[in-house]
Amino acid sequence: MSFFEDVINTTKSAAATAGKKTDEAVRFTKLKIKESQTTSDIKSHFEKLGEMAYEMKKSENADAALFDAEIEEIDKLYAKLAEINHLLDDLRQEVTCTVCGAKTKSENAFCPKCGAKLPEKPAAAEEAAEVINENKDEENK
Repeated sequence: MSFFEDVINTTKSAAATAGKKTDEAVRFTKLKIKESQTTSDIKSHFEKLGEMAYEMKKSENADAALFDAEIEEIDKLYAKLAEINHLLDDLRQEVTCTVCGAKTKSENAFCPKCGAKLPEKPAAAEEAAEVINENKDEENK
């Protein structure tokens, strides 16, 4: 019976590993899609901001509140994009050096480019799940 138990245990282990890798791939793909959507939204808001600046200059009827609101929305999108990129780095097991901006493996304690101490990384799975759930909530609106 031990041979069959070994086969069953090996099969269960392989299935668990495959399931984990699949979950990571799905999370990564969803984050990449969200990154692309957010980048597109930022470009769209910049286009709108440019049109507003043009219209304000042509009509000399400046409505600074609308202009400021658009800038605020762009800032929010950049913050969201930074969060998504942070989660993608976690899934890739990478960190970004706060001094020079180089990306490196998260197990490194120091940046290989400039030698600065790298930041500690928190658990990524919970954060990624929160962003994905947040995205689902936005899609349902």
